[in-house]
Amino acid sequence: MPYIKVSVTKRLTQEQQEELAGVLGKAIALIPGKDGRGLIVDVEDGKSMYLGGVKQENMVFADVRYYSNFPYQVKKDFTAAAFDGMGRVLGANKDRMFLTITEFNNWGGFGDFKDEYYLSE
Repeated sequence: MPYIKVSVTKRLTQEQQEELAGVLGKAIALIPGKDGRGLIVDVEDGKSMYLGGVKQENMVFADVRYYSNFPYQVKKDFTAAAFDGMGRVLGANKDRMFLTITEFNNWGGFGDFKDEYYLSE
């Protein structure tokens, strides 16, 4: 059940938000064991964002969180796909799109809790 919070300076239509969720779902599927069916996409549009003290008109920041750890190349491939998809949907240039990935060794969802350190219990 990955979570991606996307902050965008532009106001988005409902259709753009749904398309954004779809492209991020396809991108997250590049990570083993993840897919768009369990992906939570939290869209915050119309944000005031600054880069180097200058207000930006079309800037995107994605905060990606998920359970477990994956090799560098998997994260790199996901990031490239996410940037491509966000760029198409949002019309943002790659020099105005940013992304972080946080990997957790524990996660709760669907009424249960998992922790990689206690998988045998």
